[in-house]
Amino acid sequence: MRKKVLIFGGLGFIGTNLTEELINRSEYVIFIFNIKNAIIHNSDLLEKTEVYYGDFNNVEDFEFIFKEQQIDMVIHLINTNDPSSSNKNIIYDIKSNLINTINLLDIMLKYKCKNLVFLSSGGTIYGVSKDRKKKKETDSKNPISSYGIVKLTIEKYLQLYNKLFGLNYLILRPSNPYGEYHNSQKQGIINVILKKVFNGETVEIWGDGTVVRDFIYVKDLVKIIVDLIESKIQNDIFNIGSGKGYSINDIIEITQNEIGNFKLEFKDARKVDVPYLILNTDKLERQLDLNLTSIEDGIKKTSEWLKTI
Repeated sequence: MRKKVLIFGGLGFIGTNLTEELINRSEYVIFIFNIKNAIIHNSDLLEKTEVYYGDFNNVEDFEFIFKEQQIDMVIHLINTNDPSSSNKNIIYDIKSNLINTINLLDIMLKYKCKNLVFLSSGGTIYGVSKDRKKKKETDSKNPISSYGIVKLTIEKYLQLYNKLFGLNYLILRPSNPYGEYHNSQKQGIINVILKKVFNGETVEIWGDGTVVRDFIYVKDLVKIIVDLIESKIQNDIFNIGSGKGYSINDIIEITQNEIGNFKLEFKDARKVDVPYLILNTDKLERQLDLNLTSIEDGIKKTSEWLKTI
C-alpha cells in the first residue's frame, strides 16, 4: 500500500522538486498544503497530487486534511521569511514559524500521525565560529539570525515531542540549494545572479565576495531526502551538502565562464551573513552513496532552465 505523504510547502522551490522526486518513485500518495497565491512551477503536479490551499497561521486550514486523509508522514518545508528579513520582525518569525509548527505537531498527534521530516537549515544554525572546520551535526550552534534560531528551536521541540509523545522525526540540514523552480529575488545567490544577468540587471554582492558557502544542486538534495526517508531512519539529524566551499567570487567566476561577463556592484557586508560555512557530510556519506552534481554542471543546468521560462 502506498504511503500518504502531506507536504507543507510542496509547491515552493524545494517542494516542487521534492514532489517530482516522490512521484517518480511511484510509492506515495501525495497531498500538498500551500498558500493560496502560490506560484505553480509545474502544472503537471496538480494532476498527480491533491492540493489544499490555505494559511499556515490558521490551524483549521490544515487540520481538516488530517480529518479527511489518514496521513502517514508529514514533510515540513514551509518558512515565512529568510535570514535577513527574519531579524526585522522577530515576533512575526516566532509566531508564523515556531508557534505554527508547534500547532502542526499537536494536530499530528491528535490524528495519530507520528512521522515528520523537517527541513532545518545547515546554512544558518551553526552561525559564526572561530575556526574554519567543516560543521558536523554535533558541533556548537550559534545562529546570528532569528531564522536560524527558530529552525534550531523547532529541532529541539521535535526531540521533546519524541520523548514526551513518541513523535518520530527526521531533521535535515541542507546547505545552500540552487536550481530549477527557484523563485526568490533575495535568497539563493546562484539563482539570483543568473536571473539578474538574464534580465539585464546589475548583480549586487554584499561584502567583498569572500564569504564562503557550501552549495548543493536541488535535484541532488531532494533525491537524498527521499533516499533517507526510504532508509527508514528515524529520530536522527543529517547535514546535506556538497562538503565543498566556494566563495561568492568563485561563483561569479564559474557563472561568467558559463554565460559571459556581467555588471557587478559590491555593497557593504550584511551582519546576517555567516562569513564561512561548509558542512561536514561524513555521517550522510556513511548512510548513502552520494553522486553529486558538480557546481559547474549545476550552474549550467540552472542557466538552461532559466532560459526556458
